[in-house]
Amino acid sequence: MRPSLLPHLVCAVTLVAAACGGGEEAEPVADAAPAPAPTVTVQIVEPAEGATVGPDVRVVLRTTGIEIAPIDPPVPGTGHHHLYLDADLTPLDQVIPAGNPNIVHKGDGTTEHTFTGVAPGRHRIIALVANPAHIPIAPPVADTVMFTVRG
Repeated sequence: MRPSLLPHLVCAVTLVAAACGGGEEAEPVADAAPAPAPTVTVQIVEPAEGATVGPDVRVVLRTTGIEIAPIDPPVPGTGHHHLYLDADLTPLDQVIPAGNPNIVHKGDGTTEHTFTGVAPGRHRIIALVANPAHIPIAPPVADTVMFTVRG
């Protein structure tokens, strides 16, 4: 920098500082509150609570606050559905087990499933949202519906 410009630069900085409050200490600006995390919900839309249905039971799910996506490739922050037909929830901090015919993994990212040939009587479906690693999201997000299959 040329020495002859230095006094002009000091003057300009002084004027800007004076226009912005001068030498007074500015009050700290409170950090903006972080946006609240979206509330994640899942709802079993079909069958309705208390419905009587045929031996083929169509399940339709509605989810808010999280993107439901296929697990392949895994995308952090997304989820997928698991359906428990007449089965209790497995530990919520562990991988949901495979190989149980009453626990359906919807790793394809779909939001509908049909259980075929369900025995007559009263039944329960629990829908649970899990991350791409098949571990329930925290806090757990689930919905339960009781229904009857006509005999």
